[in-house]
Amino acid sequence: MKPKRPACGLCGETGNLTKTPCCNDWICDDADKYVLFSYKTSSCYRNHDRYTLCSYHHKEDHSGKWQDCAECKNDFQLENYVDFATNDFNFEKLANLPKVTIKCVNCGFESNSMQDFSFQTSNSFYCNKKKCQKTIMSY
Repeated sequence: MKPKRPACGLCGETGNLTKTPCCNDWICDDADKYVLFSYKTSSCYRNHDRYTLCSYHHKEDHSGKWQDCAECKNDFQLENYVDFATNDFNFEKLANLPKVTIKCVNCGFESNSMQDFSFQTSNSFYCNKKKCQKTIMSY
């Protein structure tokens, strides 16, 4: 019986893999393909590295598991904490988190996913609609 080839834990690809420094999981070694300022989420490595509590916890050198870390929880607004703990860039998602509803301050659009909001200020969110993006860019 042939040993199973490792695969990216996020997308399932089997070529050009590396291990994450935070959780030692297999992931696509594709960060070099990301185009700066494109804001695309097509790089498995970059997505896990930039948009998960797992990676944040490791970079900040917090102790213990990220899933139990009070420091990580205190470092983010609730909306961001929930997103970083449950988005599709995680190998393991936290369960039993409070449901959050995020509202665009410009048009009133509501969603429970940060992926629907392109811009965030210290206390406001702006959705992906062109009119809302134009509003925030005019500041």
